[in-house]
Amino acid sequence: MRRLEIDFEEIAMALESSRELSDYYLDVETGELVVIPAELLALDFDEEDLSSLPDWEQELIPLVREIQGGSERYEPVPQIPSYEIYNLMLEFVETVTDQRLYQLLSVALDGKGAFGRFKRVLAEYPAERQRWYQMKQAAMTGWIKEWLNELGIEPMKKAITAHPRWKISSGSFSRGIPASRMGAS
Repeated sequence: MRRLEIDFEEIAMALESSRELSDYYLDVETGELVVIPAELLALDFDEEDLSSLPDWEQELIPLVREIQGGSERYEPVPQIPSYEIYNLMLEFVETVTDQRLYQLLSVALDGKGAFGRFKRVLAEYPAERQRWYQMKQAAMTGWIKEWLNELGIEPMKKAITAHPRWKISSGSFSRGIPASRMGAS
């Protein structure tokens, strides 16, 4: 198995995202997530005039051709079926000890619009909302690791890198603002 740095948050977002506007691919050589607009994947590059595309989309054309050509370098990121998240929500509700919240969530999960109602109910219970997100994150991490293992990849969580304008200096956090402008002498 090869080791690869993976941004789990990006992959989790891709697992849950609709494929109407974009498709998601994992570059199995670099661990980077590649996002391709669906409209580019639908183009016939041999017959269509591509000059009207914005520059950033034109820059993606060689990559799209490589993906469409069957390159083994780019693996499509699967989409988690909504019923998997729904089942996870049901599991979460079974762990709720507050009877009022248990009842509210049980009702929220009944019928169309369950995802939105579930989130709205949890918005009123910050501690339980945080517990839900932790449970969901743990499940997503498990799904991602399982998928990557199937690809022969041993994932290493990507280190979080700070934006170049954000830095820690002299024990205080600043936004890359010169010390002279922060009142320091």
